Amino acid sequence: MYRAFGLLQPGTDFALDQASARLAAKFPGYSVARRGDQITVAKGDWEIELALVAGPHVATESEGLVGKLAGLEPAEAGALTGSDRRVEVWSDTPDPFMEHFNDYLGVVEVLKSFRGVVAVDPHEPSLL
Repeated sequence: MYRAFGLLQPGTDFALDQASARLAAKFPGYSVARRGDQITVAKGDWEIELALVAGPHVATESEGLVGKLAGLEPAEAGALTGSDRRVEVWSDTPDPFMEHFNDYLGVVEVLKSFRGVVAVDPHEPSLL
């Protein structure tokens, strides 16, 4: 239902351990668990995932996204093209009444708290 990408610029300070700690601080009363390159934030029957993804396909997809993003500075766009890593955020848990929309925004806010991370909606595509 919810999806976002955190495009990583060279020199980003994004780290999964730090992301897990920031998510735990942002979401007291939620379970925050890290397994490998993935973090799960959960409460009750709802959960949202965050994963570090790497590979040549990421660079190709990021280049396509960056070319469609309005409001991105040219230097910022140049730094994002060619990056073969990104952070993906998603929740496939149904949320028909959008009760967890603010939780999704909170996860995106944590993602944006890292230097060198540009949060985008891959469906639009647009900056978040």
